Amino acid sequence: MSKRHFAPPPQAQTDAGRGRAPRRTPQDNVRAAAAWVLERTLQSLAPADSFLESALPRFDERDQGLLRELVMGSLRWLRRLDHIIAVASNRSFSQIEAPLHAPLRVAIYQLLFLDRVPAHAAVHEAVEQAHQVTHRGGASFVNGVLRRIARAPRLEDWPVEDTDPVRRLAIEKSHPDFLVARWLERFGTARTLDLLDANNRAKPMQVLAFRDRGGRELLAEALIDEGLEVEPAVLSPLGLIVRRGNPLTSAAFRRGELYVQDEASQAAALLPPPLPGETILDAAAAPGGKSFSLLAAEPRVRLTLADVSLGRARALRANLRRLRRPLPLAMADAGAPPFRRPFDRVVLDLPCTGTGTLRRHPEIKWRISEEEIGRLSRQALRLLEGAAPLVAPGGRLVAITCSLEREENEDVVARFLATHPEYAPLPLAGLLEKPVAAGVTGPGAWRILTGADHDGFSVHVLAKARI
Repeated sequence: MSKRHFAPPPQAQTDAGRGRAPRRTPQDNVRAAAAWVLERTLQSLAPADSFLESALPRFDERDQGLLRELVMGSLRWLRRLDHIIAVASNRSFSQIEAPLHAPLRVAIYQLLFLDRVPAHAAVHEAVEQAHQVTHRGGASFVNGVLRRIARAPRLEDWPVEDTDPVRRLAIEKSHPDFLVARWLERFGTARTLDLLDANNRAKPMQVLAFRDRGGRELLAEALIDEGLEVEPAVLSPLGLIVRRGNPLTSAAFRRGELYVQDEASQAAALLPPPLPGETILDAAAAPGGKSFSLLAAEPRVRLTLADVSLGRARALRANLRRLRRPLPLAMADAGAPPFRRPFDRVVLDLPCTGTGTLRRHPEIKWRISEEEIGRLSRQALRLLEGAAPLVAPGGRLVAITCSLEREENEDVVARFLATHPEYAPLPLAGLLEKPVAAGVTGPGAWRILTGADHDGFSVHVLAKARI
């Protein structure tokens, strides 16, 4: 496998930080910060971005790129890194002192994947970190393991020899066993391999443009004038893929002419395309992506936004202010909405595990479980049943997830339809243009797997009878 350079541009807007980085000391550096972020991400339930946000401002642009690469790369390849550590140390990973885990993982990621970080620097910094968190013997252990790996710095030098084919593949591609097993059963070997590989690649930032503010052509010109490199998205007619530069520091961003959003997410919100004058409730709206996609495609829709979380609603209000979109926002639970009037369309972002976003949120791989899939599926059904009465006769109920799991999508919709005979899947044939139309998987159902430059999403469109 070829190594890659680290890239300075940030990947996306982040959530508010939930941790505070330690005070900077003379010994502090980008590799120590990466180990700090990695350790806290794996110990907590917070996304990696929340800890990165705390650490990034302490470094210049180049080191920020390296810090992000070390953290996200280590999270993507965590299981493979742990396997190599175990082989190189001749002991099981669980026998290694916990304080040494993060320094070892970050250093080995550098040795195996980055070609602009000298091996001696990666080894030296990890040994120094080990001296700070454990005894002399621990530092010597780290030194011995890393020097052995530095002499064979390719993944191919550390083959996985597990006899179970699913477990072997899961270790090789750094995913949980149960997730690989269920994807092999559902998608087959070839598509699963593509999916696993896509999850281990970095994802470019993508932005949404607005028709009533010039569309993506005018936005592209503005960003290019500021030195960014962009190209049209494939799935979304209003999306741009950012190949170089940071649109979050652009004048277009400050003017409210763009919103950071994955192109598959943009496309998913437009199933089917909105109509002028259509009344739409975004029942779990924060941070606003679905509503902004609908508004970007058809400025004449009449949107109402709702969300139950105060924290998420604050982020949504901030986005509304920056985009200069004075849309009505209510604090409401989609499972028990307070609205009395019906809507032509109710859009509901269902709670899910997020298995379509593992390339962007690799920490999810190390938290997800079969039990969590079941729990979130039950929550999703409650919200779907709560939102259903708000759809006007002849209207549409649109359920969206960033999950690829049947239990969180098809099974939830099937249970809902079994008790709501007034609803039926809306045929999507003829309503969608290429290449989005290729994602139709059945009556009212659309799915796109993680790949190319986009995340994975699932959508179900249900039509309510007119009588």
